[in-house]
Amino acid sequence: MKCMDQLPSVTTCCFCCFLRAGCVMIAVISFTAGVILAPNVSYTYTQSQLLLPEPVTNTEGIAQVLLGLVSILLCACSFLLFVGSFCNVPILIEIYLWGELIYGTSTTIIYIILACFCFLVHSNSATAGAWLILLIFVNFFLTCYFLIVANSLRMSLLFLHSTEVIY
Repeated sequence: MKCMDQLPSVTTCCFCCFLRAGCVMIAVISFTAGVILAPNVSYTYTQSQLLLPEPVTNTEGIAQVLLGLVSILLCACSFLLFVGSFCNVPILIEIYLWGELIYGTSTTIIYIILACFCFLVHSNSATAGAWLILLIFVNFFLTCYFLIVANSLRMSLLFLHSTEVIY
C-alpha cells in the first residue's frame, strides 16, 4: 500500500478531464485491451496470429496461453476500477492498481520472450519481433500513465474520506 502512495500524482487526466472521468475511460480502454488479447474471446486475437507465426515450441504456446490469462485478469480488474470510480471505493481502485502492475509486468516479459523467439528461432519473423518490441514500449508507457491516474483518484478519495484535521 505504501509503495503506491509514493507514485506521482496528477490533477486531471489527459490534461482536460477530471480524474473520475479519466479512470472510467481507463477502465473501458483496459477492458477492451483485455478482451482483444484474450484467446477465443474476440476475433482480433485470431487475426494477430497472422502477425505471430504458429507456435513451434511449447514455450511459445505457453506464452500465448499466459497472455490470455493475464488479459482476463485485466478485464476483471478493469471492471473493479469502473465500479470503484463510480462508487468512490478506494480499495477497488487499489486492486486495479495491483492487477494493472501484474498485467504490465507479465505482458512485458511475455512479449520479450516472444520477440526473442521471433529473432532467434524463426528466420523470417523479424517484422513480428519489431512489432513486439514496439508493443513493449507502448505497454510500458500506458501502464505507467494508467497507474498514475488511477492512483491519483485513489489518493484523492482517501484524502476526502479521512477524518483527521490537517493544520
